[in-house]
Amino acid sequence: MGVTENLIYYWLGISGITSRRANALLSNYSPLELWEKIGNELTNVSAFGDKAYDALLRYRSEEFLTKSIEKLDNMGISFITYEKFPELLSQREVDPPMLLYYKGDISLIRSNCVGVVGTRECTAYGKEATNRLVTDLCKYNVTIVSGLATGIDTYAHRATLKAGGKTIAVLGSGLNCIAPQSNVGLSEEIINAGGLILTEYLPRTEATRFTFPERNRIISGLSIGVIVVEAGLKSGALITADYACEQNRTLFAVPGNITSTRSVGTNRLLYDGAVPALTAEDVCETLNLSYRKIEKNTRSIQLDIFEQKIYNILLSGEQNFDSLVFAAEMAPQKLTALLSLLELKGIVKRKQSNVFCLA
Repeated sequence: MGVTENLIYYWLGISGITSRRANALLSNYSPLELWEKIGNELTNVSAFGDKAYDALLRYRSEEFLTKSIEKLDNMGISFITYEKFPELLSQREVDPPMLLYYKGDISLIRSNCVGVVGTRECTAYGKEATNRLVTDLCKYNVTIVSGLATGIDTYAHRATLKAGGKTIAVLGSGLNCIAPQSNVGLSEEIINAGGLILTEYLPRTEATRFTFPERNRIISGLSIGVIVVEAGLKSGALITADYACEQNRTLFAVPGNITSTRSVGTNRLLYDGAVPALTAEDVCETLNLSYRKIEKNTRSIQLDIFEQKIYNILLSGEQNFDSLVFAAEMAPQKLTALLSLLELKGIVKRKQSNVFCLA
């Protein structure tokens, strides 16, 4: 049968090659060509980096890679590779990684995501603004993306959970070394509530002053828009804002007190052309998100984890059957049965013989 693309991307991902180098190589070679030619025709070590080149040669074994994936399974960790990324995340400006490790509902990366970031040392105003915006965004079925850091990130995740919404935490560390340690419990709450935590770093990778800024491109890469709530002049949230602009995302900023050092960065963003984030309704209108608020009787219908996954995928719009199979990573027979159940519950409707949407 031969090695699969999925396995090749996994091989590239665990080798330590930078995403920039990997993407540059993939612009000239197919994944299979890289697998077959490295060490033979491809001997330019500088194109890979010394350590990555050696690792790629050592790891180029289907047996080794299969055992490596089994170890991930035993740790309760899954992964998704580049060829299965949604369009926004796979665009060149994001400098996408070869794979992402995750726990939780991976289908959320295909929902309408909005990044909410800000300073770790936020004020009471920043907390209140975050809670209000996030709570209202959740009423419109927006998935909140943030970085699990202290301050604004933590308030964004917690406000989402309290509102019964879905949130994605993008880590600057491996899944077995969550930082800050004080948010380990929060990461578990996110997963248990049907959310998602993910990272490009190997499970036992410790966070560093380099990994936090690097992961910010993933926060904006997943999102159709990014809201900066509070940020000083040197806040890491401004790095996310820069990535959002480079990736052609809509950048929002919450207006702040002109005498507060925590609002200097956000007010500067507004001066430079960011969209004022005054209400969730304004944000959704700017992003052309015409969501209706969730009705009470809809909330009373209980969905299992697989039904919820299909529901989350369809939040972004109608899908044909083949697209659903790919996004949900389900066997066609199982997906057919679940779609029939969701039709009976009045949650999903069939628009054509092969096209489905939310009722």
